[in-house]
Amino acid sequence: MRKLISLSFRKSQRIVSEGDFRRVLSYKCFVCKGMMRLYAAPNSLGSPRFGVSVSKACGNAVMRNRLKRLGREVFRLHQHEIGAGFDYILIFTRKKPKISPKNQNAERQPQPQYKDIERDFLAMVQVLERKLRVRSS
Repeated sequence: MRKLISLSFRKSQRIVSEGDFRRVLSYKCFVCKGMMRLYAAPNSLGSPRFGVSVSKACGNAVMRNRLKRLGREVFRLHQHEIGAGFDYILIFTRKKPKISPKNQNAERQPQPQYKDIERDFLAMVQVLERKLRVRSS
């Protein structure tokens, strides 16, 4: 009989305090891809924790909340494939320059899709895990 894997995202897996955010960011181990930057730092809990932040430059509240939901969902579904014992912070920033008032008819940046965020997130996690292994050696 197979053991069922829990895919929940518990409160204990969230990084919410400012101190924890500062600790992970000050560790200065990160990877950038597109509009995302993923930071990581070791923790002593034995399980991965996750925090997400979205810059106001990414759009209105609806867009920022969508990015947060997508980021949390990617982590939730892949938390058992990610190295245990690390804290991760995903930061979304604006990728392209702001559209000037003169050129309002310019093509707007398309909304990021789940599959794109998932692909980039998993690639960044692999790179970060390699960096962290080298750093701890």
